[in-house]
Amino acid sequence: MVSDVVLKILDVECSYGAHQVLRGVNLEIPRGAFLGIIGPNAAGKSTLLKTLAATLKPVRGVVFFSGRDLAEFSRQDLAKKISVVPQEPVVGFPFSVLDVVLMGRYPHQKRFSFESKKDFQVAEKAMQLSGCWHLRDRNLLELSGGERQRVVFARALAQEPEVLLLDEPTNHLDLASQLEMLEILRNLNKQGLTIVAVFHDLNLAAQYCDRLLLLHQGKIFAIGKPEEVLKPEIIKKVYQTDVLVVRHPLTGTPQVFLLPGLGEEKTDVPLRLHLVCGGGVGASLIGQLVRKGYTVSAGVLNINDTDWEVAKALGVEVAEEKPFSPIGRQAFVANLELAMKADLIFLLEIPFGKGNLPNLEVLEPLLEAGKRCYLLNPEELPDRDYTEGQAIELVSSFKELGLKFLPDQQAIMRLLEEWGKEEDVLAPAAGERTHSSLYGEQQG
Repeated sequence: MVSDVVLKILDVECSYGAHQVLRGVNLEIPRGAFLGIIGPNAAGKSTLLKTLAATLKPVRGVVFFSGRDLAEFSRQDLAKKISVVPQEPVVGFPFSVLDVVLMGRYPHQKRFSFESKKDFQVAEKAMQLSGCWHLRDRNLLELSGGERQRVVFARALAQEPEVLLLDEPTNHLDLASQLEMLEILRNLNKQGLTIVAVFHDLNLAAQYCDRLLLLHQGKIFAIGKPEEVLKPEIIKKVYQTDVLVVRHPLTGTPQVFLLPGLGEEKTDVPLRLHLVCGGGVGASLIGQLVRKGYTVSAGVLNINDTDWEVAKALGVEVAEEKPFSPIGRQAFVANLELAMKADLIFLLEIPFGKGNLPNLEVLEPLLEAGKRCYLLNPEELPDRDYTEGQAIELVSSFKELGLKFLPDQQAIMRLLEEWGKEEDVLAPAAGERTHSSLYGEQQG
């Protein structure tokens, strides 16, 4: 009976001389898995791969292939089971590309035998798949790094392994070639090939691997589905940096973004700001305001909306509604309560339909309570009003209650920079308008 676990690591420790790299690693890799190994520099990623390939013997513990100790395999028999694509292909002799790929057939050949017709067929198929067949007569030493990577990949495929180990498979490849390589790996995995690959690019790992293993200081810090491993709090602990994690708009996989400007000067004005936004309109502004040190809240945002994901990732308090649902009473009240706590309320450049009109209607009780509210880019409101004019009518009436206007999001930042410099904080600040030409009045 074939085991469902193709590779198993039991209490493995590895060292280079006196320097210990892996510490008490336990891992089971199911047959047919696509496992991505991630982690910061010197975490032990390449060492773990070498241990799986039996090129590095652990000082403690055992590695099993289908229930059998790797140490019991001959090099030739193991090469039929596991092939490796190294991070930096070793090139020492001027072999032709075809000769290099045919070296992958060595485990299947008898001693002192020549390449068979099948060997050439397998090699050609591997080269066609990896995109290097046209290079077959070239000298390997004359190739670029990316071309060599394709050749070494083809050689590994020519071994016809059960498990393929890759150390940074997209190394030396341009964007198009990276995509091509990973799509090939995905298709091979769908055909049953078990793949274990080291990635530095977290987003590529999340996009193509069904499971991720995060190494930190020689130990497994986290393992699971990409969405279980790539969480801001986990990445912060391991990589010592703040990140934003959002879902890819097409695939739904987690994508990691660095947060720039965290070292920038913080505001010394303790303002609480509330943003009425949605559809990605407020994502960038939310990030800017949080990095500046303002206390920010937002609403009403539909769950899984881009603004919602950014707000959640940054710890911003949110009034939320179910995905693709109109704003209900409960969400409206939650939005109102958050806005009431704010010093300033900004209604960003969102389109209005029947479903989210309450995000505009919320301004009425706020203005009546004396809250300072701003609407952005009122001139283009007619292009964003899908309520048969209701939104425009509401804005016109709210103007009489003291609604103010700003041209764009940059004006918000200018306003906040000037805030507190004036003795009368209620005086219009830079970029602020008390009236809009949209409603036939003079700008203040």
